[in-house]
Amino acid sequence: MTGITNEFQQPIGNALPGWQPCPRPERIVLQGKYCHLEPLTHNHADSLWAAWSTAEDDRGWTYLNVGPFDGQQQFVDFIDTIARSHDPLHYAVIDELTGKAVGTLALMRIDPANGVVEVGFVMYSPWLQRTVQATEAHFLLMKYAFGLGYRRYEWKCDSLNAPSRHAAIRLGFRYEGLFRQAVVYKQRTRDTAWFSILDSEWPTIEQAFERWLSVENMPDGAQKLGLSQIRENLVSVRAPTTRQTVQVRALDASDYAAWRVLWQGYLSFYNTQLSDELSQLTWQRMCDPAEPMFALGAFDEQGKMLGFTHMVYHRGTWSADDHCYLEDLFTAPESRGKGVGRALIEAVYQHAQARGSQRVYWHTHETNAAGQALYDKLADKSGFIQYQKDVK
Repeated sequence: MTGITNEFQQPIGNALPGWQPCPRPERIVLQGKYCHLEPLTHNHADSLWAAWSTAEDDRGWTYLNVGPFDGQQQFVDFIDTIARSHDPLHYAVIDELTGKAVGTLALMRIDPANGVVEVGFVMYSPWLQRTVQATEAHFLLMKYAFGLGYRRYEWKCDSLNAPSRHAAIRLGFRYEGLFRQAVVYKQRTRDTAWFSILDSEWPTIEQAFERWLSVENMPDGAQKLGLSQIRENLVSVRAPTTRQTVQVRALDASDYAAWRVLWQGYLSFYNTQLSDELSQLTWQRMCDPAEPMFALGAFDEQGKMLGFTHMVYHRGTWSADDHCYLEDLFTAPESRGKGVGRALIEAVYQHAQARGSQRVYWHTHETNAAGQALYDKLADKSGFIQYQKDVK
């Protein structure tokens, strides 16, 4: 909800004064560190066929609306056909080391009037799959689209295509929902999963890509930190007051002393006492990469911790994806009303999306009126009542 209404008191979207249609993407080279993108031509067909010929079987074509092909000539004819297309606009991914084309992807459903474009026809050969070049190719195309002024960058796939869904989340897309029976291809039905990145989200996502691709993160060609982890650590939300800027990041061992002070305040708020041993165990679990528990902290510009939140990921019976339980949320009393709680909750949303979680949920006490006033703006009440009984 924008909070904006018209003369009839009907809610309407934010104004876009001076909005102009975006330029259409052009057939240009997009240069990266490990690969570059070239407009697809007939000259790429032979190397693409050679790259695809290394596949052990045809599973790479299952979720594409084309292929597999009956021989090289049929494949070359297909490349010649799509190379002439303006929408989709196909690009070949060229490995900088070999100079060979190892895959293709395209900008499609290009909508300059509304500033919307989709990435599709992602045909990555075995030589390209799960490589740095595979990720950088997506980065180059995203950067080009947002540089042209597009407001929305889409990713759609068969909902049963788990690798594609996971790739979208890893690259920074947000899951938006399922379009049931949206497509018929290869004589079967398809429910389509929709993902997107907005221009307002792009600066953080772009920075994460740049850090992931940096020499510092890949000194020998192997990553130190994963792309999703870097993006999580970059979550930065400006509070809705000019008095304070809130930076949200994952907590680490150096934050223990500051966390412990706020943790005690949190326990006091709920009139609860825990042993030192249990508090230390909780902290150790949240710092252990093998545990499904995570902690985020909100900090001011001087590095002072203003609040924290703890999450636990778990499986459910109604979904193949994990759920994220936001178990604890606390803001220092002097920092309340300055956007800290909102920043922490929104950071949890991004954390959950990066891990491919379907849902974030939490509980609060019925007497926590101030908290509920915020939660009502950020989530929906489920209508369920919680029951509990201690059995130990």
